This record gives sequence, structure tokens and C-alpha cells, in this order.
Amino acid sequence: MKKIAISALKTLGACPLSVLYVIADVLGFLLWHVVGYRKKVVHGNLISAFPSKSAVEIKKIEKEFYKYLGDQIVETLKLFHISDAEMRRRVRVVNYEAVNESLEGGRNVVLLMGHYCNWEWVQEISRYFVPGTFMASIYHPLKDKTWDQVFIDLRSRWHAHIVPMRQAPKALLNKGNMPWVCGFIADARPDYRNDDNWIEFLNHKTWFIYGPEEIGNKVKADFFYLEMTKIRRGYYEIMFHRLNPDTSDLRQQGNLHLHNEPKENRNGHESYPYTREFWKEFEKTIEKAPAYWLWSHKRWK
Repeated sequence: MKKIAISALKTLGACPLSVLYVIADVLGFLLWHVVGYRKKVVHGNLISAFPSKSAVEIKKIEKEFYKYLGDQIVETLKLFHISDAEMRRRVRVVNYEAVNESLEGGRNVVLLMGHYCNWEWVQEISRYFVPGTFMASIYHPLKDKTWDQVFIDLRSRWHAHIVPMRQAPKALLNKGNMPWVCGFIADARPDYRNDDNWIEFLNHKTWFIYGPEEIGNKVKADFFYLEMTKIRRGYYEIMFHRLNPDTSDLRQQGNLHLHNEPKENRNGHESYPYTREFWKEFEKTIEKAPAYWLWSHKRWK
């Protein structure tokens, strides 16, 4: 049954995007008005994140979100068949030279991004980096091995190495002199809470994953925020922003966790400055166009 479903989805993915977007419109309508897919979660997240917005504004964002969700589904299916030329035409990559400067200077690169716009199409960036760069994407494996392999295949169309989360430290720290770029979706809700590692984000006390910064610090990597914005339907722009948090005061206070600093020297409320800077920039992105974040998940509990 799984093989039949996968085969049907691959066949559907062969349709032109113009056809798929008609399906997306139907999907968005069904998810919102018929199925009511996580409506309470979406609505609750939005009104708590934007308390100053009116009910009319919130409803407009909800409508745009479900339309976006339909697009996200069909655009992911399109990855089964989309050509190099079409992907390059639809995803504009900006300021990748800054990443290449780091690589050419002998430094590895950690990219921090969120579940925003179409994160599945981000793999287009892999062909813009210095030749010979090891491009890794960290993911959380699915329990179902068949579907897990489907998503691995989709996410490695452009030669990115798909690395399970638990294997990331070993995979990246043992690369020797081989330069690497690694992308982390950093807005996932952690499975644990550490009272030291939180930030005020969209009107919520938000705990964050700090593993990417731990790994980057061990190899003295450069950190970038990968910002994806929607130009129009089916067209996106990716821009790299070097993360440069002000760490001077933290160094003087002994509160900065950088490059294997002993744990006992850290002050949690000031540690992981690059991760905190990512969250601040990510918040600005969401506030500009809030409908394109994954509001259907229980980010705050």
C-alpha cells in the first residue's frame, strides 16, 4: 500500500506547477474549512504571538497560512521531477559570496534557518558554494523507514548529504581539512527544557536548540542566518546574513560560550550568542510576512 501511495505521489509530482497550484488551492480550502487541520493550534499561536492585531488581521493571516500550506505540499511533491533549470529559475540565491569567503578562508559554515517559506527547496543553495565543499543537511529521521527514505531522496536531489540529527557531531567534526557547510532548521521545539537557554520570541518565552552552535564552536565555524522570502507564488529568494552578535561584554564577564569554553564558566542567559542572534533575525522575517511560518505546530507549551 505504501508503494502504491508513493508511486501515486510521484506521478502527481510530474504535473506542471500550474496544475499543482489548482490542487493546492483545493487542499488549502479543505484543510481550513472542512478538515479543520489544527485550527485551534494555528489560531491560538497567532493571537498570542500578535496580541495587538485585530480579529480581522488574524483571520487574514490564517487564510494565507492555509493557502501557503497547500503550496508547501505540492511544491514538495514537485521535487520528484523538477529540473535543475526550473529550480534555478524559481529560487534566487543572494549573497552566497559571503559564505564562499569563509570557505576560501579555511572556515566551515553553520547555516541556521527556520520552517519558513519552502524549506524543502533550500537545497538549491548547494550548487553555489566553492567546488569540493561538503554540503550537509541535518534532519530528524521518520519512524517509518519507507517514508524516511522517500524524504531522504527528495532532500538530496542536489547532492546534499542528509545526516540524522544524532550523527551530526561525528559526521561534521571528523571532516579534517575538508570544508563543509551545514544547514540546521533551528526553530524546532527542543525535547528538553533548560531554564538557561531561552529567548523572548514573538511574545513568548521560547526554549531553543543549541546543538548547532555547540558543533560550530568546536571547529570555530562562521555562522549565518539563511533567510528565505517569498517573491510570488512559486518563486523565492534566499539570502545569507552573517551573524555578528556583540560578544565583547560577554567575554569580559566570562559568560560567553565559545570554542569549547568550560561549562562551569557559562551564564546561560547570555550563552549561545549566535543562536540568539538567529532568533532575533528570524523574528523580524516572520513579522514582515507572518503567514509563511509553520503555525500548525505546538511551538509553545
